[in-house]
Amino acid sequence: MKISEILKKKATISFEVFPPKNKEGDISSIYYTIEELSKLNPDFISVTYGAGGSTKGKTVEIASTIKNQYNIEAVTHLTCISSTKEEIIDICQQLKANHIENILSLRGDYPQDGLQHELSFHYAKELNEFISSHFPDDFCLSGACYPEVHQEASCLEDDLQALKAKVDAGAEYLITQIFFDNHYYYRLVKEARKRGITVPIIAGIMPVTHSKSLLKTAKLCGCSIPYELSTMIESYYHYPQAMKEIGINYATHQIIDLITNGVDGIHIYTMNKPEIAKAIFESIPTVLKELNHE
Repeated sequence: MKISEILKKKATISFEVFPPKNKEGDISSIYYTIEELSKLNPDFISVTYGAGGSTKGKTVEIASTIKNQYNIEAVTHLTCISSTKEEIIDICQQLKANHIENILSLRGDYPQDGLQHELSFHYAKELNEFISSHFPDDFCLSGACYPEVHQEASCLEDDLQALKAKVDAGAEYLITQIFFDNHYYYRLVKEARKRGITVPIIAGIMPVTHSKSLLKTAKLCGCSIPYELSTMIESYYHYPQAMKEIGINYATHQIIDLITNGVDGIHIYTMNKPEIAKAIFESIPTVLKELNHE
């Protein structure tokens, strides 16, 4: 089923996983993660696409397991900055063969070792247009958005105009980059609606349970750390177990606030740690039922 069809009926709860990256190319550990996450009955699980890396070819394999073994809708990330048109067609054909109907289309980051060929695509909107023209009605396309503005955008207005172009090119729903201050999400939704962006905007939440990884993630993604969370980090920086509890509880409170205010969906960046998602679900079972109007 296409995720856009699910979103017409209910707000969604979903997870993101990524192909494990190691020297041996062994991805077997991801199947334990999927098994555990499946017990939480998500509406879909997305699989990141390691463009330019050793995990690039594993996305379809993992997504196929999610879809065909666990009967959970799979969303595959597909980045285009380092891909040729032939590669995109090949991947889309593989997805069709595995009955996968959902793609999160992304530009992706420029490879650290530079591009090996002339660009076929410059932006995610071009990828949307290409897939729609070659595979009409085969896929539900979605896109990424940035509550605190994309790092390459000059201002919020320019970022919103780029987002509208992405939606106009075929993105049927959006998933946000991580954020730790819900006010940025609410601002994004409000301003997007003013500009005619009417598709669902799912909130991306990352429970960061380690001080160093939290600071690194915030810097990498260009998101701010609220005073409240910053104070907690300073107080418990050298206490890993305390930081784990803080990360889970902070993400849980974000989710409660978002659901209370009518969020279109919650997408949890699990970092392949199903126990973190499980802890959140166990702490707010009734609130999560409210998300689905049960």
